Amino acid sequence: MKRILYMVCGALLLVGTASAQRPSYQLGGLHFSNDAMTTADFASLSHQQFNFGTARSMGMAGAFTSLGGDMASMVLNPAGLGMYRRGEFALTPMLSMSKSSTAGTGAFEKNSNTRFALGNFGGVANVHEGSGKLLSFNIGFGYTRLADYNYNYSFSTAPAYGASIADAMSVMLEAGGVGVNGNDVIEQMGMTDWGVDPAFWPGVAAYKTYLVDRNENGVWYPAEIGANALIESASSVESRGSAGEFSLAMGGNVDNKLYFGLTVGIQSITQRKTLYYGEAYSYGGGNGYNSGELAVDADGLPLTGVMQAMGMRQSVRLDGAGFNMKLGVIYRPTPSLRLGVAFHTPTLYAIERRYDLAMSTVSIGETSPTNPTSHEYTSDAVSEILEDDGPNTWDFASPARLMLGASYTFGGMAVVSVDYERAWYNGIRVKGMPYLPYGAGREDFKQDFKTYFQGSNSLRVGVEVRPIPKVALRAGYGYSGSMLKAKDTILSQPTTESVNYLTAGVGLSLGRSCYIDLAYCFANYASTEYMTFYGNRYPDPVSSEAAEIYESARFKSDLDRHNVALTFGVRF
Repeated sequence: MKRILYMVCGALLLVGTASAQRPSYQLGGLHFSNDAMTTADFASLSHQQFNFGTARSMGMAGAFTSLGGDMASMVLNPAGLGMYRRGEFALTPMLSMSKSSTAGTGAFEKNSNTRFALGNFGGVANVHEGSGKLLSFNIGFGYTRLADYNYNYSFSTAPAYGASIADAMSVMLEAGGVGVNGNDVIEQMGMTDWGVDPAFWPGVAAYKTYLVDRNENGVWYPAEIGANALIESASSVESRGSAGEFSLAMGGNVDNKLYFGLTVGIQSITQRKTLYYGEAYSYGGGNGYNSGELAVDADGLPLTGVMQAMGMRQSVRLDGAGFNMKLGVIYRPTPSLRLGVAFHTPTLYAIERRYDLAMSTVSIGETSPTNPTSHEYTSDAVSEILEDDGPNTWDFASPARLMLGASYTFGGMAVVSVDYERAWYNGIRVKGMPYLPYGAGREDFKQDFKTYFQGSNSLRVGVEVRPIPKVALRAGYGYSGSMLKAKDTILSQPTTESVNYLTAGVGLSLGRSCYIDLAYCFANYASTEYMTFYGNRYPDPVSSEAAEIYESARFKSDLDRHNVALTFGVRF
């Protein structure tokens, strides 16, 4: 029954202290922070892995900073292009399968996703082959997938007494100074109806669907939810999209000792995210009219209209592009040992953002509050679809990255490669943004990244063994550490805290001109904790009022991802 009702209803600090003598508010959470970009959004878009690419690089966990001679060199260390002595073209289709889990909750919707994607394609041309110090010079062009935004996660909670999202929405409307004029039209600072700032749209839609109301004293409150309500909630997120880089690269070989390279990268980001939140209300195991227990208000008086369920659906669309450069060198002190270093400049992004929201509720009424079985009406209320189409351009700079690598070749039989990566997430900077009257500014974002974020460390290890000349067996392990200073940091959405991945692969050489590589990667993405909503009101310092704290429970949604890649390559 409750699931049917759900389907029918199908920034960390938004408002700060206005003055020393006024209440202060905290609003946020997964379903309250979608009207604008947040620190969690910038961090998530900046989190990229280098274990996609070609099947050979995937099979060795992306440990190619010093190894070179692969299309993955363009996005890791372009000096690796200097090791090509012939031209090459390669194409890598990929199958990606993901499944999420949220501890301590029940199932709600599908938590898995399977999609085909393009992991890599590109070509390298040998434009110079000489006998002097500069033995060869190569130019490459290609595309490499850097992040996968295709995933689902959802969960439901068991019925329990506690805060409703309607409580937090009441605080939201108070925080925004949202009122109602004599014609029952929402207003805020001279703007009416949907002219209210998008930061407060969840609360406005709640009023439009009778979930919240104002009393005669002008105080917002949950209108038809009994004080004795058991609340069952459900939440889901469906995301589609990816980040990839188109690379124009060059690399040279000096005396088979020193290799150098440069990449100019144009990145593309696309994400479509749909979020749903719903609540169902019951009283003594029923709905207040068939259970023998009435829904009552805070004074113990029966309600004449009783909310059954609410549902809120939001959509966020991101489309953007970025520019960066990569510089690298590889030094070969002995024929078997290679040492590599690469520096990735921050990627300068321009992101276009779109947002919309709609809400619906189901409630019932009765002719007499003393007759629980006498139904007068069932009411379905649906808000308009609110659309925020801009201008919503956000410009920001992602972390700079430093790559260090070493690899050793054991004759023609085996190679071991180790990479270390440092990414400075505390250096993320917002360069341009829309004006947010009730939200954070550029300096606020800067302070948040300096206060809560740190440089993260990543380690990648890969091994390749050739039991016979035409067959290569590969394996690897990768780990990326936390970008956050404290493990208990609560952001507006789940943000990757750490990644562990295991890889394996096999390569087959088909003569001098063709090869096929196959690779598999299992990755576990551990996330930070988050809340679905919070709306807290703190009285001014001289008031005797108690603070109002309306927060959901804390949740943690982790993701397992399985990737299979197949590379077809031709040398010429």
